[in-house]
Amino acid sequence: MKKEICSHQSDALNHTINHLGQSLGATAVGFSDLSILPEQKRMGFNRAITILIKLSNGILNQIGEEPTQTYFSHYRSVNRLLDDISLRLLLSLEALGYPSVAIPASQSVADPNDSFTGAFSHKTGAVLAGLGWIGRSALFIHQRYGPRVRLSTILTNAPFNVGDPVTESGCGSCRVCVTACPAQAIEGQLWTPGMARNQLYDAFACSQQMKEAYQHIGRGAVCGLCMVRCPIGQ
Repeated sequence: MKKEICSHQSDALNHTINHLGQSLGATAVGFSDLSILPEQKRMGFNRAITILIKLSNGILNQIGEEPTQTYFSHYRSVNRLLDDISLRLLLSLEALGYPSVAIPASQSVADPNDSFTGAFSHKTGAVLAGLGWIGRSALFIHQRYGPRVRLSTILTNAPFNVGDPVTESGCGSCRVCVTACPAQAIEGQLWTPGMARNQLYDAFACSQQMKEAYQHIGRGAVCGLCMVRCPIGQ
């Protein structure tokens, strides 16, 4: 009976967080168990909430041989919305007695071994939540929306129910992103759980391409060509 009560409480917590997240603008909310990860990778927390927002098809479909200024603005606006939703959910969790940490949608941290890493991998949380897999491009691929999404994460110990992790790539033999990359940064390997990012793509080559080719669009402009070419989500 006690276990049934705990399960009911977890279901209610999932419903509360999911409803609040979507009411604030999230397209989807996922829940994952992080206990399989090394403790330092998850800051000592055992659970994660993934907030996902689908990018605008109207804006993405304007991208041709290079990203547009409209896409650059949209990308930053969605990141700000993700951070706002994460903050609102974090405050709700802490009001319920669960100290939590919100990981920004787009923020690199100082790491001498990796200049292109965040405090926590949003893609890892989304995969563990069962929302999708990692593509050949190293982008997260949502089962319905493909790579046309942005993510943020909340780390917590709140006792909600979790999804079933995705353990296989859904890319099959498709290599569209490999040929679409102007920096030739995508290695073309098929993702498997635990694979290092540099086995999938060269983050430095990707970053250099964006800095050198798209300065006229804006400081910190993002490319997006592999994303818009992916057939999943079009």
